[in-house]
Amino acid sequence: MRGVEDYLGQVKRLEEDATRCTATVLARTLHVSLPSASEMLKRLSAEGYVERTKDGSVLLTADGRVQATRNLRRHRLVERLLTSILGMPWHEVHEEAHRLEHAVSARVEERLAQTLGFPEYCPHGLPICPVDPRELRALNDEVVGDAVAVAQVSEVSGELPGFLHETGMSPGALIKVIDAAPFGGPFTIETSAGRVSIGREVAALVRVCSPEDAELIHGRAV
Repeated sequence: MRGVEDYLGQVKRLEEDATRCTATVLARTLHVSLPSASEMLKRLSAEGYVERTKDGSVLLTADGRVQATRNLRRHRLVERLLTSILGMPWHEVHEEAHRLEHAVSARVEERLAQTLGFPEYCPHGLPICPVDPRELRALNDEVVGDAVAVAQVSEVSGELPGFLHETGMSPGALIKVIDAAPFGGPFTIETSAGRVSIGREVAALVRVCSPEDAELIHGRAV
Protein backbone atom coordinates (compact mmCIF):
# COMPACT_ATOMS: atom_id res chain seq x y z
CA MET A 1 0.00 0.00 0.00
CA ARG A 2 1.33 3.41 -0.98
CA GLY A 3 1.42 6.11 1.68
CA VAL A 4 1.55 9.90 1.80
CA GLU A 5 5.33 10.02 1.37
CA ASP A 6 5.16 7.84 -1.75
CA TYR A 7 2.54 10.05 -3.40
CA LEU A 8 4.27 13.34 -2.59
CA GLY A 9 7.58 11.98 -3.81
CA GLN A 10 6.03 10.80 -7.06
CA VAL A 11 4.34 14.15 -7.70
CA LYS A 12 7.77 15.78 -7.27
CA ARG A 13 9.42 13.25 -9.61
CA LEU A 14 6.83 13.92 -12.30
CA GLU A 15 7.45 17.63 -11.87
CA GLU A 16 11.19 17.04 -12.33
CA ASP A 17 10.38 15.14 -15.53
CA ALA A 18 8.22 18.06 -16.74
CA THR A 19 5.33 15.57 -16.90
CA ARG A 20 1.78 16.72 -16.15
CA CYS A 21 0.65 15.01 -12.97
CA THR A 22 -2.93 13.75 -12.72
CA ALA A 23 -4.68 11.04 -10.72
CA THR A 24 -4.45 8.76 -13.74
CA VAL A 25 -0.70 9.32 -14.15
CA LEU A 26 -0.11 8.74 -10.44
CA ALA A 27 -2.12 5.52 -10.52
CA ARG A 28 -0.14 4.24 -13.50
CA THR A 29 3.31 5.18 -12.23
CA LEU A 30 2.69 4.03 -8.65
CA HIS A 31 0.94 0.84 -9.81
CA VAL A 32 -2.22 1.47 -7.81
CA SER A 33 -5.86 1.65 -8.82
CA LEU A 34 -7.35 4.94 -9.99
CA PRO A 35 -9.88 4.99 -7.09
CA SER A 36 -6.97 4.56 -4.62
CA ALA A 37 -5.03 7.41 -6.22
CA SER A 38 -8.10 9.66 -6.26
CA GLU A 39 -8.84 8.95 -2.60
CA MET A 40 -5.27 9.72 -1.56
CA LEU A 41 -5.28 12.97 -3.54
CA LYS A 42 -8.41 14.04 -1.67
CA ARG A 43 -6.56 13.42 1.59
CA LEU A 44 -3.43 15.26 0.43
CA SER A 45 -5.53 18.19 -0.70
CA ALA A 46 -7.39 18.33 2.62
CA GLU A 47 -4.07 18.29 4.49
CA GLY A 48 -2.74 21.15 2.37
CA TYR A 49 -0.04 19.23 0.50
CA VAL A 50 -1.43 19.44 -3.05
CA GLU A 51 -3.78 21.55 -5.14
CA ARG A 52 -6.05 20.28 -7.91
CA THR A 53 -6.58 22.55 -10.91
CA LYS A 54 -9.73 22.69 -13.04
CA ASP A 55 -8.13 20.52 -15.73
CA GLY A 56 -7.27 17.79 -13.19
CA SER A 57 -3.58 18.61 -12.78
CA VAL A 58 -2.00 17.97 -9.38
CA LEU A 59 0.39 20.61 -8.02
CA LEU A 60 2.42 20.67 -4.83
CA THR A 61 1.70 23.43 -2.33
CA ALA A 62 4.57 25.11 -0.46
CA ASP A 63 4.12 22.66 2.44
CA GLY A 64 3.83 19.75 0.04
CA ARG A 65 7.03 20.75 -1.72
CA VAL A 66 8.96 20.88 1.55
CA GLN A 67 7.73 17.42 2.52
CA ALA A 68 8.32 15.94 -0.96
CA THR A 69 11.86 17.36 -1.12
CA ARG A 70 12.61 15.90 2.31
CA ASN A 71 11.27 12.50 1.25
CA LEU A 72 13.29 12.43 -1.97
CA ARG A 73 16.45 13.49 -0.13
CA ARG A 74 16.15 10.47 2.17
CA HIS A 75 15.39 8.14 -0.75
CA ARG A 76 18.34 9.38 -2.81
CA LEU A 77 20.75 9.21 0.11
CA VAL A 78 19.79 5.57 0.58
CA GLU A 79 20.38 5.00 -3.14
CA ARG A 80 23.82 6.53 -2.76
CA LEU A 81 24.51 4.27 0.23
CA LEU A 82 23.58 1.23 -1.84
CA THR A 83 25.88 2.18 -4.71
CA SER A 84 28.82 3.91 -3.02
CA ILE A 85 29.10 1.72 0.11
CA LEU A 86 27.44 -1.58 -0.80
CA GLY A 87 28.51 -1.55 -4.45
CA MET A 88 25.12 -2.20 -6.03
CA PRO A 89 24.64 -1.21 -9.71
CA TRP A 90 23.02 2.21 -10.11
CA HIS A 91 20.14 0.90 -12.18
CA GLU A 92 19.05 -1.61 -9.50
CA VAL A 93 18.80 0.57 -6.39
CA HIS A 94 15.53 2.49 -6.81
CA GLU A 95 13.17 -0.19 -5.52
CA GLU A 96 15.61 -1.30 -2.81
CA ALA A 97 15.85 2.29 -1.58
CA HIS A 98 12.06 2.53 -1.52
CA ARG A 99 11.93 -0.48 0.81
CA LEU A 100 14.53 1.00 3.16
CA GLU A 101 13.77 4.73 3.20
CA HIS A 102 10.75 4.52 5.49
CA ALA A 103 12.89 3.02 8.26
CA VAL A 104 15.42 5.89 8.16
CA SER A 105 14.96 8.41 10.97
CA ALA A 106 15.96 12.08 10.67
CA ARG A 107 19.00 11.39 12.86
CA VAL A 108 20.14 8.47 10.73
CA GLU A 109 19.49 10.49 7.57
CA GLU A 110 21.86 13.25 8.66
CA ARG A 111 24.49 10.74 9.76
CA LEU A 112 24.16 9.00 6.42
CA ALA A 113 24.64 12.28 4.53
CA GLN A 114 27.74 13.05 6.61
CA THR A 115 29.22 9.58 6.09
CA LEU A 116 28.68 9.83 2.33
CA GLY A 117 30.35 13.26 2.20
CA PHE A 118 27.10 15.17 1.53
CA PRO A 119 26.70 14.01 -2.09
CA GLU A 120 24.92 16.38 -4.44
CA TYR A 121 23.42 13.77 -6.76
CA CYS A 122 21.91 10.31 -6.49
CA PRO A 123 23.08 7.45 -8.75
CA HIS A 124 20.45 8.47 -11.33
CA GLY A 125 22.04 11.93 -11.50
CA LEU A 126 19.07 13.55 -9.75
CA PRO A 127 19.74 16.29 -7.17
CA ILE A 128 19.74 15.36 -3.51
CA CYS A 129 19.57 19.04 -2.56
CA PRO A 130 16.68 21.24 -3.80
CA VAL A 131 18.83 23.31 -6.17
CA ASP A 132 20.59 21.80 -9.18
CA PRO A 133 23.20 24.25 -10.56
CA ARG A 134 23.64 22.40 -13.86
CA GLU A 135 22.05 23.66 -17.06
CA LEU A 136 20.10 20.63 -18.22
CA ARG A 137 17.91 19.93 -21.22
CA ALA A 138 15.90 16.95 -22.42
CA LEU A 139 17.64 14.58 -24.80
CA ASN A 140 14.71 14.83 -27.21
CA ASP A 141 15.52 18.54 -27.66
CA GLU A 142 18.98 17.78 -29.05
CA VAL A 143 19.80 17.95 -32.76
CA VAL A 144 21.87 15.70 -34.99
CA GLY A 145 25.58 16.08 -34.33
CA ASP A 146 25.27 17.20 -30.72
CA ALA A 147 27.76 15.60 -28.32
CA VAL A 148 26.48 15.71 -24.75
CA ALA A 149 26.77 14.02 -21.37
CA VAL A 150 23.92 12.11 -19.74
CA ALA A 151 23.12 14.16 -16.64
CA GLN A 152 20.14 12.38 -15.12
CA VAL A 153 17.65 9.60 -15.72
CA SER A 154 14.03 9.65 -14.57
CA GLU A 155 13.09 7.52 -11.56
CA VAL A 156 9.45 7.35 -12.65
CA SER A 157 9.87 4.48 -15.13
CA GLY A 158 11.21 1.42 -13.34
CA GLU A 159 12.46 -0.32 -16.50
CA LEU A 160 14.23 2.71 -18.01
CA PRO A 161 17.47 2.68 -15.95
CA GLY A 162 18.22 -0.94 -16.81
CA PHE A 163 17.70 -0.34 -20.52
CA LEU A 164 19.91 2.74 -20.53
CA HIS A 165 22.63 0.97 -18.57
CA GLU A 166 22.75 -1.83 -21.14
CA THR A 167 23.01 0.64 -24.00
CA GLY A 168 25.82 2.72 -22.48
CA MET A 169 23.68 5.67 -21.40
CA SER A 170 24.34 5.72 -17.67
CA PRO A 171 24.64 9.08 -15.88
CA GLY A 172 27.99 10.62 -16.74
CA ALA A 173 28.29 8.86 -20.11
CA LEU A 174 29.25 10.89 -23.17
CA ILE A 175 26.91 10.32 -26.11
CA LYS A 176 26.28 11.75 -29.58
CA VAL A 177 23.05 12.22 -31.53
CA ILE A 178 23.59 10.51 -34.90
CA ASP A 179 20.14 10.77 -36.41
CA ALA A 180 16.63 12.00 -35.58
CA ALA A 181 13.88 10.45 -37.68
CA PRO A 182 11.24 12.90 -38.95
CA PHE A 183 7.59 13.04 -37.87
CA GLY A 184 8.32 12.11 -34.28
CA GLY A 185 10.44 9.10 -35.15
CA PRO A 186 13.24 7.68 -32.98
CA PHE A 187 16.67 9.06 -32.20
CA THR A 188 19.84 7.17 -33.07
CA ILE A 189 22.42 7.64 -30.32
CA GLU A 190 26.08 6.67 -30.36
CA THR A 191 27.44 5.49 -27.00
CA SER A 192 30.48 3.59 -25.77
CA ALA A 193 28.45 0.41 -26.33
CA GLY A 194 27.63 1.25 -29.97
CA ARG A 195 24.58 2.75 -31.63
CA VAL A 196 21.07 2.48 -30.26
CA SER A 197 17.66 3.76 -31.37
CA ILE A 198 15.37 5.18 -28.70
CA GLY A 199 11.88 6.61 -28.94
CA ARG A 200 11.07 10.24 -28.28
CA GLU A 201 9.20 9.31 -25.08
CA VAL A 202 12.34 7.67 -23.72
CA ALA A 203 14.52 10.59 -24.82
CA ALA A 204 12.20 12.96 -22.95
CA LEU A 205 13.03 11.16 -19.68
CA VAL A 206 16.78 11.66 -20.07
CA ARG A 207 18.38 14.99 -19.20
CA VAL A 208 21.73 15.94 -20.70
CA CYS A 209 24.34 18.66 -20.25
CA SER A 210 27.45 19.84 -22.03
CA PRO A 211 30.56 17.62 -21.87
CA GLU A 212 32.24 20.46 -19.97
CA ASP A 213 29.77 19.95 -17.11
CA ALA A 214 30.27 16.17 -17.07
CA GLU A 215 32.76 16.42 -14.21
CA LEU A 216 29.88 17.29 -11.89
CA ILE A 217 28.29 13.98 -12.81
CA HIS A 218 31.40 11.81 -12.88
CA GLY A 219 32.71 13.28 -9.66
CA ARG A 220 29.52 13.30 -7.58
CA ALA A 221 26.72 11.38 -9.23
CA VAL A 222 28.28 8.09 -10.23
